[in-house]
Amino acid sequence: MNRALLLLLLALPAAAAPIDSPKANQAPAKIDYETFARLHARLMDGDSAKRLEDALPRLSRNLKIAADVSGTYWTDCTIFDELAKAEILPEKAMKGLGIRREAAGGVVHAPAGVMHTYGYLFSQLQTAYGLKGKRWIESRLDERLGLPAGTFSPLTAEGEFASNLTSALFQLIGAPAKVAHAAKLKPAAKAIGRVEQRVTWKAPDGKTVKAAVFTHLVPLAPLTGLTTSDDYLLIYEMLRDGRHRVTTAFPVGQGFADAIMGTKPDKEPVFKPRFNLYVPPAWTVTAQENLGWRAGERP
Repeated sequence: MNRALLLLLLALPAAAAPIDSPKANQAPAKIDYETFARLHARLMDGDSAKRLEDALPRLSRNLKIAADVSGTYWTDCTIFDELAKAEILPEKAMKGLGIRREAAGGVVHAPAGVMHTYGYLFSQLQTAYGLKGKRWIESRLDERLGLPAGTFSPLTAEGEFASNLTSALFQLIGAPAKVAHAAKLKPAAKAIGRVEQRVTWKAPDGKTVKAAVFTHLVPLAPLTGLTTSDDYLLIYEMLRDGRHRVTTAFPVGQGFADAIMGTKPDKEPVFKPRFNLYVPPAWTVTAQENLGWRAGERP
């Protein structure tokens, strides 16, 4: 090749990355508490998810995917934090993000999958355990489950945040599912046991509703350089009409895990949803059987 032509070609700017490539859509590398505090303020000022894409590329698209994943694989959740005595995310912020919000019998609820991922990241509610977004900003749950760093992130290089989390959780509880938009994941961890509660409700129309509610524990591997008191991932889910639906997943310490593992069987006809599980308040519990902690068992 002519030397002059070669020099001319080298001087030309590189071709732009395709619009769907991770590099083309990569936001600033530093996504931290301050980032989401600023974005929360913008939502409260009237910005929409689309307008926030200058900081979180493809956010509106990803929220729609997360909503679909929630509808298929997750329950609904309440959005009121009982300890902090406040809503996890204000109505205006939820509207800006396009997160469905409904009320029944005075109880406000939303899709748990999108709420416990993107909703928690944007939440600015101060709790005794810190901000809700802590589990996605600093807990490094993906790495501690044997997955690539950033798998559970709105800037994940492969798949989509809520889809990746859903795929991993279903594998951990022993009910693998082909989740659309999820990366190919294989957690190295495994649930060590569960508590199962079998509940029967009577709905206002007289119909009987039956479900099993599970609390699973998964050991979290230590990471060099990470100091934490969290030793397990707790996964809370419901099995109803043959379908598993997750409510939430969060890290817990040894003391909390010991309390779960110390659960004894009982048949008291009382059931109180935990960890923001939404159950229609008009349903009446008619029977409950708690099978207690059972090590090594999965559905």
